[in-house]
Amino acid sequence: MTSSTTDGNQDGAPSGGGNRDEHRLGFPFDNASVAGRLQELPATAAAEALTVTTSQGEFSAFRATPAQPDPSLGDAVLVHGWPEYASCWEETAAGLLAQGMSVFAYDQRGYSPGARPDGVEDYAVSQLVGDLAEVTRAAGIERFHLVGHDWGGVVAWPFVANHPQRLHTCTVVSTPHPKALGRQLKTDDEQYARMEYMRSIQDHPEAVANSLLRNDGERLIGLYGGAVPGDLAASYVERFSEPGTFVSVLKYYQAMALDERMPSTPITVPTSFIWGSEDVAFTRTTAELSAHWVEGPYRFVPLEGASHWLPESHPDDIVAVVVEGAREYADEGDQER
Repeated sequence: MTSSTTDGNQDGAPSGGGNRDEHRLGFPFDNASVAGRLQELPATAAAEALTVTTSQGEFSAFRATPAQPDPSLGDAVLVHGWPEYASCWEETAAGLLAQGMSVFAYDQRGYSPGARPDGVEDYAVSQLVGDLAEVTRAAGIERFHLVGHDWGGVVAWPFVANHPQRLHTCTVVSTPHPKALGRQLKTDDEQYARMEYMRSIQDHPEAVANSLLRNDGERLIGLYGGAVPGDLAASYVERFSEPGTFVSVLKYYQAMALDERMPSTPITVPTSFIWGSEDVAFTRTTAELSAHWVEGPYRFVPLEGASHWLPESHPDDIVAVVVEGAREYADEGDQER
């Protein structure tokens, strides 16, 4: 089930921004504020912040519908990465609405206060994939265009492989296929070196959390390399600084050490992979290798000069890829599945 929320201290204040006198965590980039700004756009018919309730907890989210929907497009579901929130998608959502596509974005487990389990095993990829399946169904979205960045991409690759009937298309942003990354970590010294941050998190999560959040999140903001606007980065820091939040989201990396193997089948859903040439985490070789695990229609879209933080810095490019794929494969995908 889903429910609109009205708690002025969290993301579920009423559409339009709620009571500005009562500070909400992450304001003005909490989900309610994002929904309020989307609602004001001429391309938007309706927008709201909401809480989506599943068997795993309560997930904070926002969604919006276009004033002039394009019947060939349908719904886009946007899944954020680390260290970000659903608000990273605001400009992408605005662009998709302008094209006639409905949008839905949620804060993943650990990020949503109502879905923050304690155990490391609760943050395994299979759990995150299960969340995507449950949250979308609870929000009334059965079939959609999936867009995932960073950890949202980690979720997207196994979801598109194992739930093809739920998707029209898939667009992965920044994150290579996990098998491509695994292979390169064993054979490519540069790719191995770029994952040092991940190994540090796995070995010393609390120390990493303290280091990144110290001095008003100076080091955390530095990770964005100027690609994330300062006020948006500050909102991320504020939300991550809430007790227990940052340690929880770092459990994504700790859970990777459990060597969980997600069942995988060849990817047949039309899939696009957008990657920035200046991505600090993933090399071009690793990015290009991802094509090996896709048997259906596939596009690799390198953005020259772009960083890892594409939702915040290159929303128009993401919108163009998503909409082009949606229009190209709308009829074909429905016939195949």
